[in-house]
Amino acid sequence: MIQLITSYLKFLWNSKNEHGVHSPFVFLLVTKCFYDKANFAPYFPYLETKSKKGKLLNRLFHYFQFQVGINISENKKIEPSKVDFIYIDSIYLNEQIIELESIFALANNDTCLIFENPHYSKATELQWKSVVANSNFNVTIDTYSFGLVFIRKEQVKEHFTIRV
Repeated sequence: MIQLITSYLKFLWNSKNEHGVHSPFVFLLVTKCFYDKANFAPYFPYLETKSKKGKLLNRLFHYFQFQVGINISENKKIEPSKVDFIYIDSIYLNEQIIELESIFALANNDTCLIFENPHYSKATELQWKSVVANSNFNVTIDTYSFGLVFIRKEQVKEHFTIRV
């Protein structure tokens, strides 16, 4: 419990809104997706859209028009070239040490890696920090509820902490 409170206070201290973002890619993501108040129908039939986290995830799916995704904890085999998003939940992160290289092998330049609750525990927070520090991932965004990771080879490495 104390972990969640201290990590949230650190997040609030370091977070910015769209005015603190200088990357055109991230600025558009923040203004056209994160702060979009439109009520979208659920992008996938099983996607919960009542909670704040569910609404953000739904807006993210609508913004990027994801078609094919993989949930790392399900260990399903899928062709790397066809993956639009990779979802990694905090329960799996808390129990496993993920191999970043194996995830990187599944991703391409347009793939979005979605880490649910990167501040759930000290273990998940350490894993999130290792993802942010990894040189293969150029754009990382911390929204506290989700950690978003993009390869974006055309962009310099940058980390953003965004209030949603």
